[in-house]
Amino acid sequence: MAQSVTHQFQAALAHLLAQEGRGAQSRLAGQQNIDRGYLNAIVKGRKPGSEEVRAKIAGHFNMTFEDMLALGRGILSRSETEISEGKKGGKQKVAAQNDNSQADKRLIDFKSPKKFREAQSGFSEKIMKVVEILESDTIYRDVLAELIDAFYDAVSTKKDNLKLRNQMKEMESRIVSLEKRLADDKDSPRKSA
Repeated sequence: MAQSVTHQFQAALAHLLAQEGRGAQSRLAGQQNIDRGYLNAIVKGRKPGSEEVRAKIAGHFNMTFEDMLALGRGILSRSETEISEGKKGGKQKVAAQNDNSQADKRLIDFKSPKKFREAQSGFSEKIMKVVEILESDTIYRDVLAELIDAFYDAVSTKKDNLKLRNQMKEMESRIVSLEKRLADDKDSPRKSA
């Protein structure tokens, strides 16, 4: 069944608000300066919301508009599968649940390793715990994934800054050598005269 952009966005928004818990809609409205009635109409699917408001909402959840739509598509397709599976038998229902868990992994766009070798140190145990959380279907998975992204960005920025500092030092040493050469060139015509 084809899903409209409005329905996809609304499904994602309702899902994210439910995950955030009680008072999430009020916090969203307050933090993003969106009229609460207007936001409620978007959540209930009565209004599509302007582009500006949808961008604010997506930004609030650290997502792009396209990410929200992808999440909404996954939620709606899962709902459609569950409805159609209500009419089918047990084995097909299990297969549909497996498909849904695969869709969940695609939604967060995180590919976790399938197996780890036996833990040889505390570090390996921590990695296994992280993988277990990331493979779970809880709000903690999303929070941890966002934290990992933030830490990765910080480490990448630090590496980039170090690389830039090294390039700056190299440029400064080249400038110093060029200044010496220029000073020597100015002094050499005077000495020969």
